[in-house]
Amino acid sequence: MFALLFVTAVFSNGCIDKTLYPATEIEVVGVDPYALIPTATDTASLPTTQISINSLSKIPCTLKAASFAFFTSLGEEITYLRVSRQPMETKLDAEGSLNITMNIYPKALVDIFELSNSDISPVMAKITLHFNDINGNWVDREAHCLLYKYEETSSAASRRAP
Repeated sequence: MFALLFVTAVFSNGCIDKTLYPATEIEVVGVDPYALIPTATDTASLPTTQISINSLSKIPCTLKAASFAFFTSLGEEITYLRVSRQPMETKLDAEGSLNITMNIYPKALVDIFELSNSDISPVMAKITLHFNDINGNWVDREAHCLLYKYEETSSAASRRAP
């Protein structure tokens, strides 16, 4: 009777599923550059951001999508800039590493900096990477970076410095 109860408990709560089909383990090891400082008031002056990912397990997976959310310096989300599940397709090998290069900040954010009297700088981007492993598990990992408002005076001063 005890054995029947144990087997029923294991199959009904999903423990066996995670034992036979474990999820991959992924770690975000770096975001470069973390602080983006534009050299002009257009998105072309923004550097790309490289996110470095390491797989910590023997389970390969695929980056399927990325989502973006943006927050002011006070921690308030700029909701109309949110991007949900932008499709991507990049493989991450078992115990491998992956560098993902992307333009994080949209033109609309640069326009907000120019048109708004409020000081919302620096704006933090929360990048959520959505991975699907070969066992069918979805694993999400977050990365963050900052965008500062273009300042003509500080930019000009730094250009004059030797």
